[in-house]
Amino acid sequence: MIRGRVIKILSDRFAVAIPSGTVEVKSRKKIKREVLPVAGDSVLLEKVAEEYVLAAIEPRVNRLIRPPIANVDCIVITVAPVPEPDFVVVDKMIVSARKAGIRTAVCVNKTDIVPDGFTARIFAQYSGVADEVLCVSASRGDTAELQKLLRGKFSCLAGQSAVGKTSLVNRICGVNREVGELSEKILRGKNTTVGVELIRTELDTYVADTPGFGALDLSSVEPSDLHLYYEEYVSLSEKCKYRMCTHTVEPDCAVRAAVQDGKLNEERYDRYCLIYKELKDKNGRKTWRTTYEK
Repeated sequence: MIRGRVIKILSDRFAVAIPSGTVEVKSRKKIKREVLPVAGDSVLLEKVAEEYVLAAIEPRVNRLIRPPIANVDCIVITVAPVPEPDFVVVDKMIVSARKAGIRTAVCVNKTDIVPDGFTARIFAQYSGVADEVLCVSASRGDTAELQKLLRGKFSCLAGQSAVGKTSLVNRICGVNREVGELSEKILRGKNTTVGVELIRTELDTYVADTPGFGALDLSSVEPSDLHLYYEEYVSLSEKCKYRMCTHTVEPDCAVRAAVQDGKLNEERYDRYCLIYKELKDKNGRKTWRTTYEK
């Protein structure tokens, strides 16, 4: 048996990286029936005649649904001054990563065109929240800090379309993937990355460029559990009056007090309340359907 990593899903085959290079393999029918491989899977290959066959998928450390990917060490959430960041999406990505036990980094790209105060705003919201916050410029080739972060890991570059994820991958990995453009009318990205593909830069270093996110579904997160994925809130929870405090409307809430005192970022807290309400509304509709649509 040879151990490898799935780097791309093809129509009826899988591209798998092994120590000597990359091979295209078929999967045993039994595996296809039980569980479909996804990019990032660690697999065992067996040689049958002159071809390799995917014989087994090893247990996954984690698994994301969107994008369909497994065994991620770090999600690099990329933002830029243009298109304007959707910080709700960034927050949801961090929640998704926390839920899956994946480290996060917030990467500010296009530092060559950032307006005054933009970088400071990012650091004010995510320093101490993400595992790392860093600044790069793909157009200038200023990517050393990001390359250091990626080394020896499987990292997934995520974020809105046209923030420069593919440009960063091209710089770091020495490839020439198609780069998206901005819509002139609405300054939003045109998505050119249509599927997940891992690119190996060194023996144990993989980078995945993923399709841009316009939205992110957190339906698997219960509203009452949302605060558990905000580590800066968890540390204050024991000071709240109510043990099951949601940090939204309850009196004597330590989190709300910290926001009012300027100890916690107010912008991020306001988005937390927005996401909490969104989850609560969805949860209510789900309960109504379960109860009344039988």
